[in-house]
Amino acid sequence: MQMTNFFITRKAESELYKTQTYVLKNTIPAKDGRKCVDGRYLPSQGCGMIARPGGDCGYVMALMAVNRKKKLGLSPEACFNAVYKVVSDGRNHHFCMHTDHHCDPDNLNHKGLIGCGHITKASMNELANGYDLDSQEVSRFVSYARNIADITPKMKMVSLGGDHGESGILVVHSKKYTVNAWDPEVKRMYFVYDIDRDMTFLERIVKRMAIPDVNFAEMKYESDLQLKATLHNLAKDLPIYSISFSHGVPEVKFESFVE
Repeated sequence: MQMTNFFITRKAESELYKTQTYVLKNTIPAKDGRKCVDGRYLPSQGCGMIARPGGDCGYVMALMAVNRKKKLGLSPEACFNAVYKVVSDGRNHHFCMHTDHHCDPDNLNHKGLIGCGHITKASMNELANGYDLDSQEVSRFVSYARNIADITPKMKMVSLGGDHGESGILVVHSKKYTVNAWDPEVKRMYFVYDIDRDMTFLERIVKRMAIPDVNFAEMKYESDLQLKATLHNLAKDLPIYSISFSHGVPEVKFESFVE
């Protein structure tokens, strides 16, 4: 038993060192825009953007959950439109979401709702309650969003390649820096969540949507709940690391494992 614990500890220490090395090499300046926490983003895809569950669709999902719980009477389309209006307002501002090559229409064997695990898991009847959502309403808003993506340049749909191979979750505490999700040179990838910037942007969205009976605390609660659900469904048992910065130098700390 002691020998087993020794090897587990040594492996965890090795992973922490590899993660520290990775983060030091892949720290980059923060930039405008949002993308998903998905680890398959190449450095050339959404570089520096706020990494948060589902990209801008995650904000829609949080609003849908608040709407469902408080019985506000908003349709899935109305929830999408409310978020879309805020995030796409202004020059060079886009609503950001992603799919992947498995669900890409150009793939003759494509399957599934969309290539974003955060959305897809919430659209499954057996998992939707864990997101405080109705699975059919999730499918409905995604269909609506994809149709809009085909007709307006204000929608930015990224198609990710490859398969998941994340080594852990990086929770970034910074408004100036973030970390690349995937470094092809070292063949290593991570789920990345820019928690500080995400909360700031979420607060801005709630304020500008100005929907009666929808406040930041409720949106944050649902967003956090949905993040935990996706981590459980997609990243169970992976290590979670917190990333902070001092004068631009990252500090990496192991926090826990995904339950």
